[in-house]
Amino acid sequence: MLDSQSAAFGERVWDHASRLGNNAPRIADEMMEAAFPLTCSQARQEGALRMLRTGIISEVKRILRNRDDGLGQADFADLCEAFAPLVRDLRSKSYFVESAEEYVAIPDLIAEPDLLDDARRFMRRKGIECLAEADRLDALFAAVSNDPDGAPARPEVLA
Repeated sequence: MLDSQSAAFGERVWDHASRLGNNAPRIADEMMEAAFPLTCSQARQEGALRMLRTGIISEVKRILRNRDDGLGQADFADLCEAFAPLVRDLRSKSYFVESAEEYVAIPDLIAEPDLLDDARRFMRRKGIECLAEADRLDALFAAVSNDPDGAPARPEVLA
């Protein structure tokens, strides 16, 4: 996508988000056909519409997560100095709130502790899922390398 088209896509995402909320699948479904009519038509003919939709949802999520419109972390930290170090250390400008099915900006999470609680629980659950998957990969690696501690026993395993 050209830079000008990418910027226009981002603007469309925010326009739709203002009406639909920060729900990436809903936004993607509403704007896909209008934004990419030829691509959608071709993807439908080739049986790839679901994959195209998945990619568009991913891009919409990226745009929603990375909004920089003056409501950023440092601005809110100016309003409440006690939160400044905590907000500054966060890696994202918004987080997914499962109950709302959308990404919510940090200032809004702070203003609505119930949403913040939902966001942190969702993030923690995803982290636990990642650690469990890492444990399964450790077990697979140990089995493949014939070492119960996970250290590679054979150099050819690493190749």
